Amino acid sequence: MFLNFVNRLIPLRSSRQRILAAALVVAAVAVACGTDSGSATGGSAADARGPGRSAGPVVKASNASPSFTVETFHHGTYDLDSTVGRPVLINFWFPSCPPCRAELPDLQAAYEEFGDEIDFLGVQQTSVDTVEEGIEFLGELGITYPNFADETETSSSALQIGYRVFSFPTTIFLNRDHSINRTWNGLITESNLREQIEAVINS
Repeated sequence: MFLNFVNRLIPLRSSRQRILAAALVVAAVAVACGTDSGSATGGSAADARGPGRSAGPVVKASNASPSFTVETFHHGTYDLDSTVGRPVLINFWFPSCPPCRAELPDLQAAYEEFGDEIDFLGVQQTSVDTVEEGIEFLGELGITYPNFADETETSSSALQIGYRVFSFPTTIFLNRDHSINRTWNGLITESNLREQIEAVINS
């Protein structure tokens, strides 16, 4: 049935062309949906918190983290280069993202437990919600670790682009030398979060 739909949408002569087109459509839908669908490769299906809340894949990476200096909402200036020797967790979110709302309390709890061993930094994506809405959202959830809005006078989403973040939420774990250890796409559960934090602290 799906191949028939694709054939009507994109009339192609060979079965091979139709199958390839179907695969491309599925891939495009998966990217557009972000955390609304998908299975976990970094955690088991049992770790997901209901429909549309994938635990997300863990992707190993060896590239260096982009350097940045930002003004947080309530914690002053955060300069990544000044924290070399200390691992960092960077979480990308926005207020109207349901999986972001679901995981932030677990991030806060992890911050309260591991904050002496790893930096936590939240990054609000601002193309959907305002900065004021972001600050109000964090206050509503009782989030106390540093957060900032990913925008400047001349651009927006600069850090999101630098870290190649294409879906929300996304959590990036940096080693002590600030190379990227792991990237977690989608909602991360409490158990998976603890596992990844302990791994990067002990790496």
